[in-house]
Amino acid sequence: MSDRTLRFVIAVVISMLLVYQVGTLITSIFGTAWGVASSVIVAVVSFFAVRLAKAGGKSSFWFLLPTLLFTVVPIVIAVWQALTSEGNWIDRLFSLIPFFVGFGLPIILLVLVYYELRKRALNENRLKET
Repeated sequence: MSDRTLRFVIAVVISMLLVYQVGTLITSIFGTAWGVASSVIVAVVSFFAVRLAKAGGKSSFWFLLPTLLFTVVPIVIAVWQALTSEGNWIDRLFSLIPFFVGFGLPIILLVLVYYELRKRALNENRLKET
């Protein structure tokens, strides 16, 4: 696979993780209808963010902004729920582990790989220009 195809696949996987996590969080807090609506909103915002990032050329701001927003908000909510739940600190910590293993760490790793591939593409373009 080319680096461009890998970047596309990674961006799609990041979007899928974001849609799932935000939809799950909103569903657990407000109910199914709001969860579905928020998932659609996250998907639309992610789609337009990728389009704006492509149009921006070298700038990744439009890809990074919604990714950070839709990653930080669920992390803050999950940590807040864990801190305010009943039980001792060990139980609270263990309740966060599945969230971070299933969402937080994969998002961080995928974003790192995406930016490394993007950096490679920019370096290749600079070499071709000289």
